[in-house]
Amino acid sequence: MRREFHVRFCEGGRVRFPSATRRVITCTSATEARAALMAASRVLGKLGVNINPQKTRIVHVRHGFEFLGYKIKRGGRPMRLPTSKIRTRAQPGALYAYPREKSIRHFKDQIRRLTRRNAPVSTQELIKQANPVVRGWGHHYKRAHVRKLFHRLDGWLVRRIWSHRFGKWRCCGWATLPPSTLYGEFGLVNLVALIPSIATQRTASS
Repeated sequence: MRREFHVRFCEGGRVRFPSATRRVITCTSATEARAALMAASRVLGKLGVNINPQKTRIVHVRHGFEFLGYKIKRGGRPMRLPTSKIRTRAQPGALYAYPREKSIRHFKDQIRRLTRRNAPVSTQELIKQANPVVRGWGHHYKRAHVRKLFHRLDGWLVRRIWSHRFGKWRCCGWATLPPSTLYGEFGLVNLVALIPSIATQRTASS
């Protein structure tokens, strides 16, 4: 594509085209998937485009696969519990997207750098620096299957702020700087509150 005149003209005007395109092809069997891969390789080869063999795989959906920062995976087997006792909306056999572990680690590393104990900033300034990271990451993944993960990360982030404020991980931050103060008075972004269904409920109740 980069050989085409209109592409070179646009790039000359500082408009950049993506260097690669990623696609997921779903099939009903491994045989069908192999045939689809061969057909895609043949068509793209005529266009002068090569498929990256290191990044192209055929996998079963129950094992999941990573795509654009997400882990796509089928839900687990049905639990042997009465329907009245099941507290999750997850449907066995349905497909769900989760943030991949690498993305979660990267997010936590960013927060760790900002909330290190010797950071020479006040709690308010610390939250002001952390909020764009929390908000951006949360908005990117808020439509995935993340309620439990967001709840866990919210608690972890609060403890990181307490650790910065009081100089140690185990402290009485819950008594002198409770989450209600951090979220209300200091304006800390709450990941769970970014989830569309929960945000809608809170808007309706306010």
